[in-house]
Amino acid sequence: MHKLAFTVSVALIGISACTNTDNPQLAMCQAVTKQLTGNSVSSWDADTKNDAGNMVNVKVDYTNSSGQAGSMKCAFKKQGDGTVDTAPTTVVMNNQPVDRKTLIKAGTEASKELLAGTYKNTVKQSAIVAEQAKEVAGDLANKAADAAVEGAKALQDLQK
Repeated sequence: MHKLAFTVSVALIGISACTNTDNPQLAMCQAVTKQLTGNSVSSWDADTKNDAGNMVNVKVDYTNSSGQAGSMKCAFKKQGDGTVDTAPTTVVMNNQPVDRKTLIKAGTEASKELLAGTYKNTVKQSAIVAEQAKEVAGDLANKAADAAVEGAKALQDLQK
């Protein structure tokens, strides 16, 4: 039963962690870091990503709101087809492994955060595209009206 719950939770994390960033593993590792620090990260100081065969490792260094430096290492499984999971299989915070239960909870909350951010970005981009479409439609309507006027003038000239 516990294995099934873990598998379902990890699958949900993987599904909902899709973001519009170029580096979803970095985004997830940062989001998990925020969750595990109680959202006290005040700055991201550095990040690295390396491919280790069947795993991709991401490390983020941060400073919390108290001015203390910290680090998070997230390991993501690499599938046979080369795709990389967006849910970390292991997390080490400040050189201390994070237990599975804590990781699942933090990962689920991080996924919600990332999904909410993706939603907000999608709404924002949709509004921009709609405004651009409105402008293009207006321009096309003006061009159509100008063409109709030109066509009517040409017809009048032919009738003379």
